Amino acid sequence: MEKNSVKNKIEPLDRQRIARVALGLIDAHGIDQLSMRKLGGELGVEAMALYHHFRNKAELLDGILDIVLEDVDAALTPDGTPLERMRRTFDALREIAISHPHAYLSMVSRRFRTPTALKFYEQLLGLFHEAGLSAEQSARYYRMMANFTAGAGLAEVGSRAKQPDATPIVLEDFNRPDEFPHITAAMPYLRVSEIDGIYHAGMDILFAALMVEQTQR
Repeated sequence: MEKNSVKNKIEPLDRQRIARVALGLIDAHGIDQLSMRKLGGELGVEAMALYHHFRNKAELLDGILDIVLEDVDAALTPDGTPLERMRRTFDALREIAISHPHAYLSMVSRRFRTPTALKFYEQLLGLFHEAGLSAEQSARYYRMMANFTAGAGLAEVGSRAKQPDATPIVLEDFNRPDEFPHITAAMPYLRVSEIDGIYHAGMDILFAALMVEQTQR
């Protein structure tokens, strides 16, 4: 009886558990299918119980961003120079698009405003400071790298057709030179197999420019 009572005990609700189950639903069905009612059903509670932890869906999405950033932070290693750690951080942020493509589309539009997100932001900007950059330089390079990484993530989602309403990829074997000569010529270098190399080549350029500026200080 004691074992059964422990087994059947309902796990208490908290923000992290709710957000992680919500992320699982988004991964499986897409963000448009997420609702408090469906999330409550998955957790075995009434939807109203969730509002004690998240006042609305927007706040829930902030909570989902928090747990994803916590996962990214937990996977990062503290070894290496500030620039090496910075590069790993941006690479890990781009990986979110691969591991959570449906959720990524909403994450890139959310501001860092929760304590967890702001702590992550502070640590990342701290790496620029450790590398010897001024606040102005840090802001400029952070924005360039963040924009490039976010765009690369969106390219991952779009090119790999991971949206819930995606149609099969038709550009992989695109060959209509008479009508679209430039697309046809460029397509071999824009295929899904090339995405990873293009991303890293772009980041190499940004970090090379940053290192030049770093040495000129």
